[in-house]
Amino acid sequence: MKRILLTAIALCAFILPLNTRAGEVAPAGKGKDIKNIKQELTETGYVRLKPGCTYYLTSYIPLHDNNTINATGATVIVSKHATRNDPAFYKKDYSSMKNIKIIGGTWLSNKKKGNTGTTFSFAHCQDITLENMTIRTTNAEGHAVELVSCRNVMINNCQITAQGKGKSKSVEEMVQIDVAASKTAPFLPKQYQNGLACQNVTVKNCTITGNRAVCCNYTKKNKKFLNRFHTNITIMGCTLTGTKSEGLALFNTASAVVRNNTIVSNSKRTKTAYSIGCHVSMFGKAPAFSNGTIIIEGNKIRGGRQGFYLSSHTKTRYGHVTLKNNVFYAKKGPAYAAMIAKNTSKVSSAITSFLLNNVYQ
Repeated sequence: MKRILLTAIALCAFILPLNTRAGEVAPAGKGKDIKNIKQELTETGYVRLKPGCTYYLTSYIPLHDNNTINATGATVIVSKHATRNDPAFYKKDYSSMKNIKIIGGTWLSNKKKGNTGTTFSFAHCQDITLENMTIRTTNAEGHAVELVSCRNVMINNCQITAQGKGKSKSVEEMVQIDVAASKTAPFLPKQYQNGLACQNVTVKNCTITGNRAVCCNYTKKNKKFLNRFHTNITIMGCTLTGTKSEGLALFNTASAVVRNNTIVSNSKRTKTAYSIGCHVSMFGKAPAFSNGTIIIEGNKIRGGRQGFYLSSHTKTRYGHVTLKNNVFYAKKGPAYAAMIAKNTSKVSSAITSFLLNNVYQ
């Protein structure tokens, strides 16, 4: 591996033109790449990495408004974190940072078992695009992408794979959609742990494998934030595989569309909820849920205890739930392939449910 990378650097140095275009950053080796990338982002807001070349991030890149990193065709070796928004500009709403694009690139760890923590971190941000990326940086107990209190996010056509082996009972996800709280985002200063949820997050055309693949999170420890809910979450055209827990978990999510995906849990804990393929569950109270919709359409969903499971742990009920044209499979049998459970009031967790043309295996 080391010999290949050194050869790539030598070839890249040979083919680089004497005068690079504005925004283009030539590879300079460990310790220098991160400095050059930061400088170019400060000066122009745009960085283009050279296709066929290898870059080393020995520390993270602090991002600011209107920054773009185009790494198409390049390889980036990450020591721990790749990017995060600058803590000096944290705000309590969604305006800490806006209009960020990271496009392309093969992002790898410099460690065999991957890096701990989070590779791409965004907190209190809006208008974020991650596109055409291959991310193999993160240990199975970390997160490749963490969105804390973000809105208007697009993750498109990305290949994200956990590195190393996760713990047998791990619930850590590769793509984490979070509220801002001390338990879910301990890196945030206390004043920014205000329970703000995410809005308008789309993950499409991605292949994601991790202990959990994708999760919209809630915080059980910070009880004052139990009634904060993610809205307008879209998962479309993806292959999501959870090796130790769910393929997709939508917790405290008021409205979501899950369409044309393959979602699998390979968890061996088949008697528990962690083996559900697509797990939708509510832990808070919100009268507005009666106006929310959950649409599960055109998917292939496989799990242990259930393929699909929707429940409420309170008296609050989901508004309108549609299950249409799906193939559901549960290891436990067809009767358990897709279930809408009763809530704590012993009535259906959905006010209305529409089931059409589904296959139960």
